Order: sequence, then structure tokens, then C-alpha cells
Amino acid sequence: MPGRSWQIFAGAGMSAYQIDLDPVHAVVRLTVTVEIVTPELAEDIYKRLKQISSTGGPYATIYDLTMVKDTTISSEMVKGYARRDPSVPMGRPHVVVGEETAIYGLARLYQLCREFLGDKFEVVHTLEEASKIVGVRPEDFTQRF
Repeated sequence: MPGRSWQIFAGAGMSAYQIDLDPVHAVVRLTVTVEIVTPELAEDIYKRLKQISSTGGPYATIYDLTMVKDTTISSEMVKGYARRDPSVPMGRPHVVVGEETAIYGLARLYQLCREFLGDKFEVVHTLEEASKIVGVRPEDFTQRF
């Protein structure tokens, strides 16, 4: 539902993530706003993105993990996630942005597993790089889910 704010709380009133849409370029941007990503949070995000992508698209997607410092998700879990259908169907660019070494490394593991299945999935260090890949600017995201 465009314009509706969707928040899952990580405790003490802090939002765990936000999802924005650039309706002109059909790009979804997920921004994780907590420092630690748990399997439960990853599952919540997966379900919400799947719900959003089922009502429109096809979408390019930016997964902004720049605020994330660590995770309780193991490398085996990442491989398992990579075997599932993506929350946002492939066909347009999907870009993960991770600054922390551990987060970037797990994103690369996911990327390698998805590429083995024939999908193109990018992992970069900055939002600027991701924006160039999908062809958007921060101000293009005008709707929040």
C-alpha cells in the first residue's frame, strides 16, 4: 500500500527496517536500521518484500545494509536463503550494499549461490554504487510502505 508506513519494531520503539519505492523507475529500496540482523528479522523482511513485489513490478531492488554491523545468521543459513525463491523476483537488478566486512562477505556468499542458479545479483560497498547500477537517486524514492 503506497504511502503507508510499515514498521517492525526491534524494541524500545526503534524501527528495524523501512521499505521505499521509486514508482517512476520501479525500484524498491529496503533499508535495515538496526545493527544486528537476526533470522527472525530476515524472515519478516522476506515476507514483507514478497508481499510488496506480488502487487506490482517487475522491480529492481536495493538492499541497504549500511547500518548493519553484525548478524546472528550463519553462513549455512545464508546458503539456505539463496536456495529459496527471491522475495522480489529476478529479472531486474538486485543490489546489496554492505559496508561491514562480515555483512559484505555473507552478501557475497548469497551472490555466489544465486549466480550458481543463474541469477545476477550485485554486492557493493556504497549506496552511490547501488544507485548507479539501478539508475536512481535518493530523492526518487517518494513512497514508503
